[in-house]
Amino acid sequence: MAQPLAHVRTPDLTSPARPAAVALAAATPRHVTEFVIDDSTLVPTTLALAAARADVIRVRHGAGLPTHAAVRALVAMLDGEMAALGRPRSDVTVVLEVETVVADDARDAARRRGHLAYAAAFSHLAWHVDATMLVAPLDALAAEAAQVARRAGVDRVELALVGGSRRHAAALARTLT
Repeated sequence: MAQPLAHVRTPDLTSPARPAAVALAAATPRHVTEFVIDDSTLVPTTLALAAARADVIRVRHGAGLPTHAAVRALVAMLDGEMAALGRPRSDVTVVLEVETVVADDARDAARRRGHLAYAAAFSHLAWHVDATMLVAPLDALAAEAAQVARRAGVDRVELALVGGSRRHAAALARTLT
């Protein structure tokens, strides 16, 4: 097994090198190498390739990554892979894509979260959508998404608006800038 030529740095797992950013989910530019890590690609080979080649690693919740803690563990594994390769962590942006519902107010957000939890309890899924989906009023989404980024240890959270929440995209984009 080949050894890295450069000094291997110990990854800093306490805080990301850059402050977490929040944005709306968008297509990645063509000149950027992106790896998507979800249930179907959560294998050691993909993780090693992503650590070696990616400019952007996009993470999506699922049965293999059911919680923010699981995403944090994945980010730690990726950091370790990059350190073993001698690749600076700052070369890669780790993005967590979060399905998002825009609620009318705090009361509506609580009601919608309750509905998600109720549906998840009877769905028999391997993971609970209500634990990973972001449901908040428009004015609170940026703060809640930044909190998710800190808990998950990612560089950026991208909000994937679902259902009728898509009509709030323009207003949300204004609040995020």
